[in-house]
Amino acid sequence: MMDSQQVLSRLNFGRVDGETDNRFEQCFIGTEMLRQVLLPQHSLVVGNKGSGKSAISRLLVEDLNKVRPLLPKQYEEIFCIPAYGLQSEEYIPSVELRELNPTTVDEFRYFWLLYLGLKVASTLINDEKVQSLIAKTKKKEIREAHSTLRHLLIDVGLINQKGFIDKIAHKIQRLKRSKLQKASTLGNDKYLADFKQRTGVSIIAMLEAIDTILRETNCLAWIMLDKLDLLYVDDIQKMRASITGLVQLLVQYGNQFKNIQFKIFLRNDIYRQLHIVNKSHLISYTTEMKWRGPLLLKLLVSRAVVDPAVSKYCQEILGEEVDVTNVIIGSDDYVERVFYTIFEPTVNSKREIEPSATSTHQWILKRLIDGMGNSFPRELIHLGNKAVEQQREIDRIEGKNTSNRLISTRALKEAFQLISQYRCDTYLYSEFPHLSKHFDVFRGSDSAVFHREELYMLFEPLNPKGDEAIRAVFDVGLLMPLGSNVDSSRKFKVPLLYRDGLGITERRRKPYMSPRKIVRQQNIVEIARNS
Repeated sequence: MMDSQQVLSRLNFGRVDGETDNRFEQCFIGTEMLRQVLLPQHSLVVGNKGSGKSAISRLLVEDLNKVRPLLPKQYEEIFCIPAYGLQSEEYIPSVELRELNPTTVDEFRYFWLLYLGLKVASTLINDEKVQSLIAKTKKKEIREAHSTLRHLLIDVGLINQKGFIDKIAHKIQRLKRSKLQKASTLGNDKYLADFKQRTGVSIIAMLEAIDTILRETNCLAWIMLDKLDLLYVDDIQKMRASITGLVQLLVQYGNQFKNIQFKIFLRNDIYRQLHIVNKSHLISYTTEMKWRGPLLLKLLVSRAVVDPAVSKYCQEILGEEVDVTNVIIGSDDYVERVFYTIFEPTVNSKREIEPSATSTHQWILKRLIDGMGNSFPRELIHLGNKAVEQQREIDRIEGKNTSNRLISTRALKEAFQLISQYRCDTYLYSEFPHLSKHFDVFRGSDSAVFHREELYMLFEPLNPKGDEAIRAVFDVGLLMPLGSNVDSSRKFKVPLLYRDGLGITERRRKPYMSPRKIVRQQNIVEIARNS
């Protein structure tokens, strides 16, 4: 039998950051969610922070071949083009995009149009497969479109002229464009006007040339837009204007260029706060990333058994083969059996709300749900890693292995307290600093349940207050309605995910009585005395 201490030293669930996680590709879970992302009509991918949006974006950009069976079959090639904003661009320093400084929604719409057009054009012109297809084609339309893009990129400084013949050809191309250029005005839009004046080609003509090349070569371009919440971290209004302009661009041109498609990965809370005319029309463009309990459990177990030592240990205890592939394709029952070779079977709680033992996997999943019913892979992975750290420390202090499994109930409970604090600090207070005083009213409370009238009183000195404040706190997942919905519910509770982080305890207290009932009761007592 393998030594559990040695196995514990190898146990690790990977990194929580989708961009640097070294286990994501080996342990990819969520094929059905990925199928929805890959559907042509789904251009908006929304999900909570930590739901895996960046991980899927990274997978598609870095190695599309890994998901080749799930891709549309009718295309010769699919280009996944990452577009994270100018902060991450290296190929664009000589272009004046950095100096445009858009501020309004309309300015951002045209800014995105220009930036994304140049991004896709540059990718296609520099791609060897496209160059080979252009060299072989006899279609005049494709050659002209390719020539237009190439000379346009020379004009804006994204590619260099290679020799004397190339320079002459470029000058001839500019003369042709200057003769064909119409004298029509483009209104007050500085981006479109400046671009056409400089290159002789409108931005729409550039996109049409791109679409022509893609259509005629039977290729598809997916523009992958991620990390949009990092564009203007110090200016929330500018960030919203930027994303609103991008979404409007999707609606305006989403159907015009059939072979240029958006894949916009957006945080749920940011998307809900966007003020877009006819926002309901975006439903057909949208897919939401949501994780079910069994899928989360499969995610955690698969990441554990990537390590050969852990896999062998689980196999010895279970008496059947254990590896990543078996976990990914295995039944929920099989995944649970492997899970309980790593974790103790039950968690005993002295709390009144949980008087009896609870299955460990149910205990974990229950605590990773926010007020809107969302669960988070990031917190699950973090919880696993923290539980390993706590178990190692417990064993070091005790001088021996204190559990009949790799991770004890004690280590898991201690780890969850840390995760709750981490979630409060890095999500609630970090992402929503304008609501920090609203979060503070819950700190140290002796109950996790609050009546609507109580919340009115707690939020009264703050802005927003009343129903608007309740809605705002609900939208970030800190309040769970104990009724049909947030607007009609009379009672709310703080989810387990946030209670430890906010120091909320569950003690007995007198039933809540609204101010109206208190006054009524005082009147009854007064009448009784007088009679």
